[in-house]
Amino acid sequence: MRELIDRSIFDLFDGLFLNIQDLAGSFLADAQAVAAIAMLLYFAVEAYKMMVGDEQLRYMALFRPFALALVIIFWSGFVDVLNFPLTVVRDSAKGMYSEQIDQVDDMHLERVALIDSVAIKLSDSSADFEQVQAETRDKDWMEKMGIDLEPMFNKMKGYYLMLMAKMHFTMMRVVEYIVILIYQVCIYIIFFLQIIFAGILVILGPFAFALSILPGFRDSYLTWMGRYIAVGLYSTIAYIVMSISFVLVKYGLMKEIEILRAVLENEEMFLAYVSYPSGNISFYIVSLLIGGLAMLPIPVISTWIISTSGIGNAIGSMAGGAGKAMRKLSR
Repeated sequence: MRELIDRSIFDLFDGLFLNIQDLAGSFLADAQAVAAIAMLLYFAVEAYKMMVGDEQLRYMALFRPFALALVIIFWSGFVDVLNFPLTVVRDSAKGMYSEQIDQVDDMHLERVALIDSVAIKLSDSSADFEQVQAETRDKDWMEKMGIDLEPMFNKMKGYYLMLMAKMHFTMMRVVEYIVILIYQVCIYIIFFLQIIFAGILVILGPFAFALSILPGFRDSYLTWMGRYIAVGLYSTIAYIVMSISFVLVKYGLMKEIEILRAVLENEEMFLAYVSYPSGNISFYIVSLLIGGLAMLPIPVISTWIISTSGIGNAIGSMAGGAGKAMRKLSR
């Protein structure tokens, strides 16, 4: 049986996201070299300004390159610090998801069992049809013997309708399989994009901090931090969206389970369910499509929560306050 969602794959995605910094080692030495060159250029320019009297001695301006260099040196620890609040928020959202998925899985299993019962009933009806079809092969000699074939033909027409219903039922099961596949792809692709984006940011992030030493790229590290936090929220938002969409999915499952139970108990409803297209187009399929499509805007939604300018203003205020304190102490 195909699961609605593979839970173990989320643990794999979470583990990959939290251990991406292990891949940054190959570029870390290059970033440290760039940082060293940028520091030499920065100190040369600042020293010249102070020597000619254009600017006074500014402690924070001199400490800033050292702080950025320390971040590059202890890059893995810095990424772990950023991941800590992201992990806390993600675990809370994952708890909401876990409560919902247990109920959805139970209802999904019950629905699959009922559909299997419908399929078995259709198979039995098809077997009866094949038996009637074999009986009609001797039609010519039976007519010559004066045997009335009308009852048998009427019976065969009924089984023919049942066989067509089986074909239609099978087609709808294929459509349902495709919808579930689309739903899973929409979910898994968000987590995979999070790993890809976070991997690129972590591997090349030290260069952003190294270039931030130079005045022309002063805010590069702030942009990097904003984007990394936004990417880190993909999984949190995904769990929240899934938890909300599961409300629709549970409603669709509940309604379809009621219909399947009634179909198995009533022969006329059974024939109508498997014969007419409207009998298989359920809110369950619609809810899966809605839930899958709702996952796709998550990369955009994450930028609504964390903006680079907000981080820049916050860190700028902290740096300004520290600079004022240092100037007071120097006096």
